[in-house]
Amino acid sequence: MSIQAVLFDFDGTLADTLPLSFHAFQAVFQQYDHREVTRDELVAMFGPTEEDIIGGNFADPSSVPQAIEDYYSLYEQGHFGEFQNDGHIVELLQALKAQGMKLGVITGKSRRAYQISAGALDLERFFDISITGDDVVKPKPDPEGILSALRTLGIDSSNAVFVGDSNADILAGKAAGLPTYGVRWLSTFQSQAYDVPPDGVFDSVDEFRKLLKLNNIIAMTYHSKQQAADITVLEQQCSHADSLQLSSDLEHLVKEDGDHALLCYRGNQLIGLLSWFATEGDYAQINAMVHPEHRREGVFRSLVQRAKEDIAPLAVHRLSYRVSSRSQAGLRAAQAIGADYDRSEYSMSYAHTESGREAAPAELRLLPSLPEDLEFMVSCSSRAFGDSEDATREYFLQTNEPERITYIAWAGGQRIGLIRVNYVNEATAFIHNFCILPACQSQGYGGKVLRQTVDLLLQKNYSSIRLGVVTENERALTLYLNAGFKINFEYKYYSGSPA
Repeated sequence: MSIQAVLFDFDGTLADTLPLSFHAFQAVFQQYDHREVTRDELVAMFGPTEEDIIGGNFADPSSVPQAIEDYYSLYEQGHFGEFQNDGHIVELLQALKAQGMKLGVITGKSRRAYQISAGALDLERFFDISITGDDVVKPKPDPEGILSALRTLGIDSSNAVFVGDSNADILAGKAAGLPTYGVRWLSTFQSQAYDVPPDGVFDSVDEFRKLLKLNNIIAMTYHSKQQAADITVLEQQCSHADSLQLSSDLEHLVKEDGDHALLCYRGNQLIGLLSWFATEGDYAQINAMVHPEHRREGVFRSLVQRAKEDIAPLAVHRLSYRVSSRSQAGLRAAQAIGADYDRSEYSMSYAHTESGREAAPAELRLLPSLPEDLEFMVSCSSRAFGDSEDATREYFLQTNEPERITYIAWAGGQRIGLIRVNYVNEATAFIHNFCILPACQSQGYGGKVLRQTVDLLLQKNYSSIRLGVVTENERALTLYLNAGFKINFEYKYYSGSPA
Protein backbone atom coordinates (compact mmCIF):
# COMPACT_ATOMS: atom_id res chain seq x y z
CA MET A 1 0.00 0.00 0.00
CA SER A 2 1.62 3.23 -1.23
CA ILE A 3 -0.01 5.92 0.89
CA GLN A 4 0.26 9.55 -0.19
CA ALA A 5 -2.66 11.00 1.76
CA VAL A 6 -4.59 10.31 4.96
CA LEU A 7 -8.08 11.80 5.32
CA PHE A 8 -9.73 12.03 8.73
CA ASP A 9 -13.12 12.64 10.23
CA PHE A 10 -12.87 15.22 13.03
CA ASP A 11 -15.22 14.77 16.03
CA GLY A 12 -14.41 11.53 17.86
CA THR A 13 -11.48 10.85 15.54
CA LEU A 14 -9.01 13.72 15.85
CA ALA A 15 -10.51 15.57 18.79
CA ASP A 16 -12.56 14.48 21.79
CA THR A 17 -15.18 17.14 21.02
CA LEU A 18 -18.30 14.96 20.97
CA PRO A 19 -19.06 15.57 24.68
CA LEU A 20 -18.87 19.34 24.05
CA SER A 21 -21.24 19.01 21.11
CA PHE A 22 -23.66 16.81 23.05
CA HIS A 23 -23.76 19.28 25.93
CA ALA A 24 -24.41 22.29 23.70
CA PHE A 25 -27.12 20.51 21.69
CA GLN A 26 -28.90 19.22 24.80
CA ALA A 27 -28.88 22.71 26.34
CA VAL A 28 -30.46 24.44 23.33
CA PHE A 29 -32.98 21.65 22.74
CA GLN A 30 -34.02 21.93 26.41
CA GLN A 31 -34.26 25.73 26.37
CA TYR A 32 -35.82 26.39 22.98
CA ASP A 33 -37.54 23.14 21.93
CA HIS A 34 -38.57 22.23 25.49
CA ARG A 35 -37.45 18.62 25.26
CA GLU A 36 -34.64 16.43 26.41
CA VAL A 37 -32.65 14.54 23.80
CA THR A 38 -30.31 11.67 24.53
CA ARG A 39 -26.86 11.19 23.09
CA ASP A 40 -28.14 8.32 20.94
CA GLU A 41 -30.88 10.55 19.56
CA LEU A 42 -28.32 13.22 18.72
CA VAL A 43 -26.00 10.73 17.02
CA ALA A 44 -28.94 9.66 14.84
CA MET A 45 -29.30 13.32 13.77
CA PHE A 46 -25.59 13.70 12.90
CA GLY A 47 -24.54 14.12 9.28
CA PRO A 48 -25.78 17.63 8.45
CA THR A 49 -24.20 20.76 9.96
CA GLU A 50 -25.11 22.09 13.40
CA GLU A 51 -27.43 24.70 11.84
CA ASP A 52 -29.26 22.03 9.86
CA ILE A 53 -29.57 19.72 12.86
CA ILE A 54 -31.19 22.46 14.93
CA GLY A 55 -33.25 23.85 12.04
CA GLY A 56 -34.45 20.43 10.95
CA ASN A 57 -35.49 19.18 14.38
CA PHE A 58 -37.02 22.20 16.19
CA ALA A 59 -40.80 22.44 16.34
CA ASP A 60 -40.74 26.27 16.42
CA PRO A 61 -38.73 27.71 13.48
CA SER A 62 -38.71 31.21 15.04
CA SER A 63 -36.41 30.04 17.85
CA VAL A 64 -33.83 28.49 15.51
CA PRO A 65 -31.56 31.55 14.86
CA GLN A 66 -31.03 32.29 18.58
CA ALA A 67 -30.64 28.59 19.40
CA ILE A 68 -27.89 28.34 16.78
CA GLU A 69 -26.02 31.29 18.29
CA ASP A 70 -26.38 29.88 21.78
CA TYR A 71 -25.15 26.50 20.55
CA TYR A 72 -21.92 28.01 19.16
CA SER A 73 -21.39 30.07 22.29
CA LEU A 74 -21.70 27.01 24.55
CA TYR A 75 -19.60 24.89 22.19
CA GLU A 76 -16.79 27.46 22.10
CA GLN A 77 -16.83 27.89 25.90
CA GLY A 78 -16.33 24.16 26.27
CA HIS A 79 -12.85 24.44 24.70
CA PHE A 80 -11.58 26.53 27.60
CA GLY A 81 -10.27 25.22 30.89
CA GLU A 82 -8.79 21.73 30.96
CA PHE A 83 -9.84 20.67 27.45
CA GLN A 84 -6.77 19.89 25.37
CA ASN A 85 -5.31 17.86 22.51
CA ASP A 86 -4.65 14.17 22.71
CA GLY A 87 -0.86 14.01 22.61
CA HIS A 88 -0.79 10.72 20.69
CA ILE A 89 -2.89 12.22 17.90
CA VAL A 90 -0.67 15.28 17.62
CA GLU A 91 2.37 13.00 17.39
CA LEU A 92 0.59 10.98 14.70
CA LEU A 93 -0.09 14.10 12.64
CA GLN A 94 3.50 15.28 13.09
CA ALA A 95 4.81 11.90 11.93
CA LEU A 96 2.54 11.86 8.89
CA LYS A 97 3.59 15.35 7.83
CA ALA A 98 7.25 14.56 8.45
CA GLN A 99 6.97 11.65 6.00
CA GLY A 100 5.51 13.90 3.32
CA MET A 101 1.88 12.78 3.59
CA LYS A 102 -0.96 15.02 2.48
CA LEU A 103 -3.55 15.36 5.24
CA GLY A 104 -7.19 16.31 5.07
CA VAL A 105 -10.30 16.62 7.25
CA ILE A 106 -13.72 15.53 6.00
CA THR A 107 -16.31 16.51 8.59
CA GLY A 108 -20.04 17.11 8.79
CA LYS A 109 -19.38 20.04 11.13
CA SER A 110 -20.03 23.50 9.84
CA ARG A 111 -17.02 25.61 8.88
CA ARG A 112 -17.71 27.76 11.92
CA ALA A 113 -17.69 24.83 14.35
CA TYR A 114 -14.63 23.29 12.72
CA GLN A 115 -12.66 26.51 12.99
CA ILE A 116 -13.60 26.87 16.67
CA SER A 117 -12.22 23.42 17.49
CA ALA A 118 -9.27 23.25 15.09
CA GLY A 119 -8.22 26.76 16.08
CA ALA A 120 -8.50 26.17 19.82
CA LEU A 121 -6.54 22.91 19.53
CA ASP A 122 -3.99 24.29 17.02
CA LEU A 123 -4.69 21.51 14.54
CA GLU A 124 -5.31 23.48 11.34
CA ARG A 125 -1.57 23.77 10.67
CA PHE A 126 -1.39 20.05 9.86
CA PHE A 127 -4.00 19.92 7.10
CA ASP A 128 -3.65 20.56 3.40
CA ILE A 129 -7.41 20.62 2.96
CA SER A 130 -10.58 20.64 5.07
CA ILE A 131 -14.04 19.81 3.71
CA THR A 132 -16.86 20.76 6.10
CA GLY A 133 -20.59 20.27 5.97
CA ASP A 134 -20.90 23.73 4.39
CA ASP A 135 -18.79 22.61 1.42
CA VAL A 136 -20.92 19.68 0.22
CA VAL A 137 -24.43 19.09 -1.03
CA LYS A 138 -24.58 15.53 0.32
CA PRO A 139 -22.96 14.85 3.73
CA LYS A 140 -21.51 11.50 4.82
CA PRO A 141 -22.34 8.65 4.29
CA ASP A 142 -22.20 10.08 0.77
CA PRO A 143 -18.56 10.11 -0.50
CA GLU A 144 -18.86 13.62 -2.01
CA GLY A 145 -16.54 15.29 0.52
CA ILE A 146 -13.87 12.59 0.29
CA LEU A 147 -13.85 12.60 -3.51
CA SER A 148 -13.70 16.40 -3.56
CA ALA A 149 -10.64 16.37 -1.28
CA LEU A 150 -8.87 13.78 -3.45
CA ARG A 151 -9.48 15.82 -6.60
CA THR A 152 -8.11 18.95 -4.98
CA LEU A 153 -5.04 17.11 -3.68
CA GLY A 154 -4.51 15.38 -7.01
CA ILE A 155 -4.31 11.95 -5.40
CA ASP A 156 -5.94 8.72 -6.57
CA SER A 157 -8.18 6.84 -4.14
CA SER A 158 -5.80 3.86 -4.27
CA ASN A 159 -3.09 6.03 -2.69
CA ALA A 160 -5.16 7.36 0.23
CA VAL A 161 -6.92 6.08 3.34
CA PHE A 162 -9.88 7.40 5.30
CA VAL A 163 -10.20 7.23 9.07
CA GLY A 164 -13.35 7.84 11.12
CA ASP A 165 -15.29 6.83 14.21
CA SER A 166 -18.84 6.51 12.86
CA ASN A 167 -20.83 4.16 10.67
CA ALA A 168 -21.36 7.05 8.24
CA ASP A 169 -17.57 7.50 8.00
CA ILE A 170 -17.04 3.86 7.09
CA LEU A 171 -19.83 3.92 4.48
CA ALA A 172 -18.45 7.13 2.92
CA GLY A 173 -14.88 5.88 2.80
CA LYS A 174 -15.83 2.54 1.26
CA ALA A 175 -18.11 4.25 -1.28
CA ALA A 176 -15.18 6.46 -2.31
CA GLY A 177 -13.07 3.35 -2.89
CA LEU A 178 -10.53 4.03 -0.13
CA PRO A 179 -9.11 1.65 2.44
CA THR A 180 -11.21 2.80 5.40
CA TYR A 181 -10.53 2.34 9.10
CA GLY A 182 -12.71 2.71 12.16
CA VAL A 183 -11.17 4.14 15.32
CA ARG A 184 -12.10 3.99 18.98
CA TRP A 185 -9.03 5.63 20.44
CA LEU A 186 -10.75 8.62 22.09
CA SER A 187 -12.98 8.49 25.15
CA THR A 188 -16.14 9.19 23.12
CA PHE A 189 -16.81 7.82 19.63
CA GLN A 190 -20.00 7.33 17.63
CA SER A 191 -20.29 3.72 16.44
CA GLN A 192 -19.69 0.27 17.92
CA ALA A 193 -21.02 -1.52 14.84
CA TYR A 194 -20.88 -0.82 11.10
CA ASP A 195 -23.18 -1.59 8.18
CA VAL A 196 -20.17 -2.60 6.08
CA PRO A 197 -16.96 -3.96 7.58
CA PRO A 198 -14.06 -1.47 7.68
CA ASP A 199 -10.57 -2.56 6.62
CA GLY A 200 -9.55 -2.43 10.26
CA VAL A 201 -10.59 -1.05 13.64
CA PHE A 202 -8.04 0.54 15.96
CA ASP A 203 -8.33 1.05 19.69
CA SER A 204 -5.04 2.95 19.90
CA VAL A 205 -3.12 5.42 17.78
CA ASP A 206 -0.05 3.22 18.00
CA GLU A 207 -1.84 0.39 16.16
CA PHE A 208 -2.58 2.74 13.27
CA ARG A 209 1.01 4.00 13.21
CA LYS A 210 2.21 0.41 12.86
CA LEU A 211 -0.16 -0.19 9.94
CA LEU A 212 1.34 2.75 8.05
CA LYS A 213 4.87 1.88 9.24
CA LEU A 214 5.21 5.38 10.62
CA ASN A 215 8.43 6.49 12.20
CA ASN A 216 8.35 7.53 15.84
CA ILE A 217 10.66 10.51 16.29
CA ILE A 218 11.52 11.51 19.85
CA ALA A 219 14.00 13.84 21.48
CA MET A 220 16.90 12.01 23.09
CA THR A 221 17.10 11.94 26.87
CA TYR A 222 20.76 12.56 27.66
CA HIS A 223 20.82 10.26 30.72
CA SER A 224 19.08 7.30 29.03
CA LYS A 225 21.46 4.33 28.99
CA GLN A 226 19.13 2.42 26.65
CA GLN A 227 19.10 5.21 24.06
CA ALA A 228 22.90 5.53 24.28
CA ALA A 229 23.20 1.78 23.69
CA ASP A 230 20.81 1.98 20.72
CA ILE A 231 22.91 4.78 19.20
CA THR A 232 26.09 2.73 19.60
CA VAL A 233 24.46 -0.20 17.78
CA LEU A 234 23.21 2.07 14.97
CA GLU A 235 26.67 3.61 14.61
CA GLN A 236 28.20 0.13 14.25
CA GLN A 237 25.56 -1.00 11.75
CA CYS A 238 26.05 2.06 9.54
CA SER A 239 29.85 1.89 9.76
CA HIS A 240 29.84 -1.78 8.76
CA ALA A 241 27.41 -1.27 5.86
CA ASP A 242 29.31 1.74 4.47
CA SER A 243 32.80 0.36 5.20
CA LEU A 244 33.50 3.58 7.10
CA GLN A 245 34.23 4.54 10.67
CA LEU A 246 31.22 6.78 11.25
CA SER A 247 30.81 8.74 14.45
CA SER A 248 27.62 9.76 16.22
CA ASP A 249 29.59 12.08 18.53
CA LEU A 250 27.93 10.21 21.37
CA GLU A 251 30.15 11.92 23.94
CA HIS A 252 28.36 15.19 23.15
CA LEU A 253 24.88 13.63 23.32
CA VAL A 254 25.04 11.95 26.72
CA LYS A 255 25.88 14.99 28.79
CA GLU A 256 23.47 17.59 30.13
CA ASP A 257 23.36 20.73 27.96
CA GLY A 258 25.21 18.81 25.23
CA ASP A 259 24.21 18.53 21.57
CA HIS A 260 20.54 18.08 20.73
CA ALA A 261 19.54 14.71 19.30
CA LEU A 262 16.44 13.28 17.65
CA LEU A 263 15.92 9.52 17.51
CA CYS A 264 13.78 7.77 14.91
CA TYR A 265 12.37 4.42 16.03
CA ARG A 266 10.42 1.86 14.01
CA GLY A 267 8.88 -0.27 16.72
CA ASN A 268 11.66 -0.93 19.21
CA GLN A 269 14.47 -0.51 16.68
CA LEU A 270 16.43 2.72 16.31
CA ILE A 271 16.65 3.35 12.56
CA GLY A 272 17.77 6.97 12.44
CA LEU A 273 19.65 9.62 14.41
CA LEU A 274 20.02 13.34 13.83
CA SER A 275 22.02 15.56 16.17
CA TRP A 276 22.60 19.28 15.99
CA PHE A 277 24.11 22.19 17.84
CA ALA A 278 23.80 25.91 17.21
CA THR A 279 27.03 27.81 16.68
CA GLU A 280 27.14 31.45 17.73
CA GLY A 281 23.43 31.76 17.00
CA ASP A 282 24.11 31.91 13.26
CA TYR A 283 23.92 28.37 11.98
CA ALA A 284 23.19 24.89 13.26
CA GLN A 285 25.50 22.01 12.38
CA ILE A 286 23.72 18.73 11.68
CA ASN A 287 25.03 15.19 11.86
CA ALA A 288 22.84 12.22 10.92
CA MET A 289 22.85 8.53 10.13
CA VAL A 290 20.15 6.12 8.91
CA HIS A 291 20.05 2.33 9.26
CA PRO A 292 21.16 0.78 5.94
CA GLU A 293 17.95 -1.28 5.64
CA HIS A 294 15.72 1.79 6.04
CA ARG A 295 17.30 4.25 3.65
CA ARG A 296 15.18 5.85 0.96
CA GLU A 297 12.13 5.47 3.23
CA GLY A 298 11.97 9.13 4.21
CA VAL A 299 13.73 8.65 7.56
CA PHE A 300 16.33 11.36 7.01
CA ARG A 301 13.78 13.75 5.57
CA SER A 302 11.51 13.15 8.58
CA LEU A 303 14.34 13.85 11.01
CA VAL A 304 15.33 17.04 9.16
CA GLN A 305 11.72 18.26 9.15
CA ARG A 306 11.39 17.71 12.91
CA ALA A 307 14.79 19.32 13.53
CA LYS A 308 13.73 22.40 11.57
CA GLU A 309 10.67 22.71 13.82
CA ASP A 310 12.88 22.54 16.92
CA ILE A 311 15.41 25.00 15.49
CA ALA A 312 12.81 27.48 14.20
CA PRO A 313 12.52 29.52 17.46
CA LEU A 314 16.29 30.14 17.44
CA ALA A 315 18.10 32.88 15.53
CA VAL A 316 19.54 30.39 13.06
CA HIS A 317 19.99 31.51 9.47
CA ARG A 318 21.31 28.33 7.87
CA LEU A 319 21.82 24.64 8.47
CA SER A 320 25.14 22.89 7.87
CA TYR A 321 25.05 19.15 7.13
CA ARG A 322 28.22 17.15 7.78
CA VAL A 323 28.75 14.14 5.50
CA SER A 324 31.68 11.77 5.15
CA SER A 325 33.11 12.16 1.63
CA ARG A 326 33.14 8.36 1.33
CA SER A 327 29.47 7.96 2.26
CA GLN A 328 27.55 7.77 -1.01
CA ALA A 329 24.27 7.43 0.90
CA GLY A 330 25.02 10.60 2.88
CA LEU A 331 26.00 12.57 -0.20
CA ARG A 332 22.80 11.50 -1.98
CA ALA A 333 20.71 12.48 1.06
CA ALA A 334 22.24 15.97 1.19
CA GLN A 335 21.53 16.48 -2.49
CA ALA A 336 17.99 15.11 -2.15
CA ILE A 337 17.01 17.82 0.33
CA GLY A 338 18.48 20.55 -1.90
CA ALA A 339 21.50 21.44 0.25
CA ASP A 340 24.45 23.15 -1.47
CA TYR A 341 28.09 22.15 -1.11
CA ASP A 342 29.89 24.58 1.21
CA ARG A 343 33.31 23.29 2.26
CA SER A 344 35.31 20.24 3.29
CA GLU A 345 37.12 19.39 6.49
CA TYR A 346 39.75 16.79 7.28
CA SER A 347 39.55 14.73 10.45
CA MET A 348 43.12 14.08 11.61
CA SER A 349 44.77 12.10 14.38
CA TYR A 350 48.30 12.01 15.77
CA ALA A 351 50.31 9.13 14.34
CA HIS A 352 52.60 8.69 17.38
CA THR A 353 55.76 8.89 15.29
CA GLU A 354 58.81 9.53 17.47
CA SER A 355 61.45 9.67 14.74
CA GLY A 356 62.61 13.19 13.96
CA ARG A 357 60.73 14.79 16.84
CA GLU A 358 62.33 17.85 18.34
CA ALA A 359 62.04 18.90 21.94
CA ALA A 360 59.72 21.86 22.51
CA PRO A 361 61.75 25.08 22.94
CA ALA A 362 62.28 26.19 26.52
CA GLU A 363 61.45 29.83 25.76
CA LEU A 364 57.88 28.85 24.85
CA ARG A 365 55.46 28.20 27.71
CA LEU A 366 52.00 26.73 27.55
CA LEU A 367 49.90 27.62 30.60
CA PRO A 368 46.23 27.03 31.42
CA SER A 369 44.21 30.21 30.99
CA LEU A 370 43.17 32.35 33.94
CA PRO A 371 40.03 34.53 34.17
CA GLU A 372 42.14 37.61 33.34
CA ASP A 373 43.11 35.99 30.00
CA LEU A 374 39.55 36.12 28.64
CA GLU A 375 39.88 39.40 26.73
CA PHE A 376 43.15 38.24 25.14
CA MET A 377 41.43 35.01 24.10
CA VAL A 378 38.56 36.99 22.58
CA SER A 379 40.87 39.37 20.69
CA CYS A 380 43.27 36.69 19.45
CA SER A 381 40.54 34.29 18.29
CA SER A 382 38.44 37.04 16.73
CA ARG A 383 41.38 38.37 14.71
CA ALA A 384 42.49 34.89 13.65
CA PHE A 385 39.08 33.51 12.60
CA GLY A 386 37.26 36.69 11.57
CA ASP A 387 34.32 36.39 13.98
CA SER A 388 33.04 39.36 15.94
CA GLU A 389 34.40 39.89 19.43
CA ASP A 390 30.90 39.73 20.94
CA ALA A 391 30.17 36.36 19.32
CA THR A 392 33.63 35.07 20.26
CA ARG A 393 33.25 36.16 23.89
CA GLU A 394 29.86 34.45 24.11
CA TYR A 395 31.36 31.29 22.62
CA PHE A 396 34.16 31.15 25.19
CA LEU A 397 31.75 31.75 28.05
CA GLN A 398 29.34 29.07 26.80
CA THR A 399 32.12 26.49 26.38
CA ASN A 400 33.83 27.13 29.73
CA GLU A 401 33.61 23.49 30.84
CA PRO A 402 35.83 21.41 33.15
CA GLU A 403 36.74 18.98 30.37
CA ARG A 404 37.67 21.79 27.93
CA ILE A 405 40.97 23.54 28.79
CA THR A 406 42.30 26.64 27.07
CA TYR A 407 46.10 26.96 27.07
CA ILE A 408 47.76 30.33 26.54
CA ALA A 409 51.04 30.33 24.61
CA TRP A 410 53.68 32.65 26.14
CA ALA A 411 56.97 33.72 24.53
CA GLY A 412 59.30 36.51 25.63
CA GLY A 413 56.94 37.33 28.49
CA GLN A 414 54.06 38.03 26.08
CA ARG A 415 50.94 36.10 25.17
CA ILE A 416 51.23 35.10 21.51
CA GLY A 417 48.39 32.65 20.96
CA LEU A 418 46.08 30.00 22.37
CA ILE A 419 45.10 26.40 21.82
CA ARG A 420 42.17 24.51 23.33
CA VAL A 421 41.89 20.85 24.25
CA ASN A 422 38.64 19.00 24.82
CA TYR A 423 39.42 16.04 27.05
CA VAL A 424 36.68 13.84 25.63
CA ASN A 425 37.43 10.82 27.83
CA GLU A 426 40.38 9.11 29.49
CA ALA A 427 41.87 8.10 26.13
CA THR A 428 40.80 10.79 23.68
CA ALA A 429 41.67 14.49 23.45
CA PHE A 430 40.48 16.85 20.71
CA ILE A 431 42.54 19.94 19.76
CA HIS A 432 40.64 22.97 18.49
CA ASN A 433 40.54 26.80 18.37
CA PHE A 434 44.29 26.88 17.72
CA CYS A 435 45.44 30.37 16.75
CA ILE A 436 48.50 32.64 16.85
CA LEU A 437 48.32 36.43 16.92
CA PRO A 438 48.68 37.78 13.36
CA ALA A 439 51.73 39.82 14.41
CA CYS A 440 53.46 36.66 15.66
CA GLN A 441 52.71 34.45 12.68
CA SER A 442 55.39 33.27 10.18
CA GLN A 443 57.91 33.00 13.02
CA GLY A 444 57.58 29.28 13.63
CA TYR A 445 55.43 29.65 16.73
CA GLY A 446 52.56 27.56 15.34
CA GLY A 447 54.62 24.39 15.03
CA LYS A 448 56.22 24.95 18.44
CA VAL A 449 52.87 25.43 20.20
CA LEU A 450 51.39 22.38 18.50
CA ARG A 451 54.43 20.24 19.37
CA GLN A 452 54.32 21.28 23.01
CA THR A 453 50.58 20.55 23.16
CA VAL A 454 51.14 17.06 21.76
CA ASP A 455 53.94 16.47 24.29
CA LEU A 456 51.60 17.54 27.08
CA LEU A 457 48.93 15.08 25.96
CA LEU A 458 51.41 12.25 25.50
CA GLN A 459 52.67 12.81 29.03
CA LYS A 460 49.05 12.48 30.19
CA ASN A 461 48.92 9.12 28.34
CA TYR A 462 46.29 10.11 25.79
CA SER A 463 46.34 7.45 23.10
CA SER A 464 44.02 9.27 20.70
CA ILE A 465 44.83 12.90 19.84
CA ARG A 466 42.47 14.31 17.21
CA LEU A 467 41.73 17.55 15.42
CA GLY A 468 39.93 18.89 12.37
CA VAL A 469 40.98 21.37 9.69
CA VAL A 470 39.11 22.85 6.71
CA THR A 471 40.64 22.13 3.33
CA GLU A 472 40.83 25.84 2.51
CA ASN A 473 43.33 26.35 5.36
CA GLU A 474 46.36 24.88 3.54
CA ARG A 475 48.89 26.38 5.96
CA ALA A 476 47.22 24.67 8.94
CA LEU A 477 46.94 21.39 7.05
CA THR A 478 50.67 21.44 6.25
CA LEU A 479 51.48 22.38 9.85
CA TYR A 480 49.55 19.41 11.22
CA LEU A 481 51.02 16.96 8.71
CA ASN A 482 54.55 18.11 9.56
CA ALA A 483 53.77 17.69 13.27
CA GLY A 484 52.97 14.00 12.84
CA PHE A 485 49.22 14.06 12.25
CA LYS A 486 47.62 11.94 9.55
CA ILE A 487 44.37 12.36 7.66
CA ASN A 488 41.73 9.83 8.70
CA PHE A 489 38.92 10.92 6.43
CA GLU A 490 37.27 13.96 4.90
CA TYR A 491 33.94 15.50 5.76
CA LYS A 492 31.96 17.51 3.24
CA TYR A 493 29.66 20.24 4.52
CA TYR A 494 26.43 21.17 2.77
CA SER A 495 24.44 24.28 3.55
CA GLY A 496 20.66 24.68 3.53
CA SER A 497 17.90 26.97 4.73
CA PRO A 498 16.16 26.32 8.08
CA ALA A 499 12.83 27.34 6.51
